[in-house]
Amino acid sequence: MTNIRIPPTPSQNSGGSSPKPPSRMESTDSYDDVIIQLAPRWRVITCREQTQWIVQKKEASHAGPWRGVSYHTCRDSLLRTCGSLNLLSAVSEAELLGVLPSSFREYAKQRSRP
Repeated sequence: MTNIRIPPTPSQNSGGSSPKPPSRMESTDSYDDVIIQLAPRWRVITCREQTQWIVQKKEASHAGPWRGVSYHTCRDSLLRTCGSLNLLSAVSEAELLGVLPSSFREYAKQRSRP
């Protein structure tokens, strides 16, 4: 099952027993703006410049970095890509549809509200 986390806490990001401080480096396990973990080696993040969503894949090695696979400013495009990579279950698709607005611009506006 997937969990939508906007934004995750350091303990959710760490994957280990001791929490790692959140990071602003998109390639790290502790990146602080993960939207959803779709599979053990796949996730969707918000880029650090707050301009788009990025589908990332973790390198094969345990200590390897996360790498961007595709970049999206439109929710439908994001969902199509995740579907084509066989990353979406009915639950994760419903969660993304329920949380993400149709465009990144709308998402950024929602996040900037107090």
